[in-house]
Amino acid sequence: MSPTTSAVRAGARRGWIEFRNAMRAPEDLTYYVLGTVVFLVVMWFNRANEVEGAGISLALLILPGVLAFTTMFSASYGLATLVAAEREDGTLLRAKSVPHGMRGYVTGQSVRSSLEVAFNVVVLTVPATLIVPRLWSATGPADVLLLAAALVLGLAACLPIGFAVGSVFRSPRAVGGWGMLVMGGLVLVSGVFVPAAQLPGWAQVLGQLTPMYWMGHLMRHAVLPESVVVVEIGEEWRTAEALGVLGLWALVGVLLAPVLLRRMARRESGSVVAAGREKQLQRV
Repeated sequence: MSPTTSAVRAGARRGWIEFRNAMRAPEDLTYYVLGTVVFLVVMWFNRANEVEGAGISLALLILPGVLAFTTMFSASYGLATLVAAEREDGTLLRAKSVPHGMRGYVTGQSVRSSLEVAFNVVVLTVPATLIVPRLWSATGPADVLLLAAALVLGLAACLPIGFAVGSVFRSPRAVGGWGMLVMGGLVLVSGVFVPAAQLPGWAQVLGQLTPMYWMGHLMRHAVLPESVVVVEIGEEWRTAEALGVLGLWALVGVLLAPVLLRRMARRESGSVVAAGREKQLQRV
């Protein structure tokens, strides 16, 4: 077995162990479930509210957007926070010191984030099936494949963003401050909760530059009936365009994220980590 293969296997095993440990920790499990409960409550109160001109409930329209939001939040913001935290506590420095350690680290965090997204999707969709009227009535085998493609491509597009952002900031507090502002802006312009066609023109343009918009677009196409196309920009499903944009995001991220991570790893040293810890203790 080659060293690279061994590093990838070790990283994947580490990702599974970290996810399993998170599922056993009450505080982590509460964090995962609480946000899902909030979304389920919102859908419950909107299950009887109709979307004008679309013939569906508002709860049904909300669900694909929530799936897109949770995917991007876990795979980008959540991952960036974790990378910044492990940069600060010296975990990345230890990974750097092991042969092919950074490759194993990236594999492990990718596996962990992917499992978190899969867990969130299951925890959200199973109760939503009971809450939202006619949730899967318009969904066939081809739609299930499209939904799976949206999740996989969305992950592939968002994971490199998480690594890239985490490599730029030196602490999770910086990610938390600026990251929440960026995530809030993305949610506003991406059309995941409010139909993008109802947004101002400039917001529509910005929204279509984000992977979150195209994830939501594909998921709405997969889950919702054809009549809902009236709330989309241009009143049409742009499946090929959505797949292409998500694929482009994934390609750019795969090329850019390793460069940023390697550059960050070269700057890491024991003295830098010690200085960061000293600064953290002074805050406390």
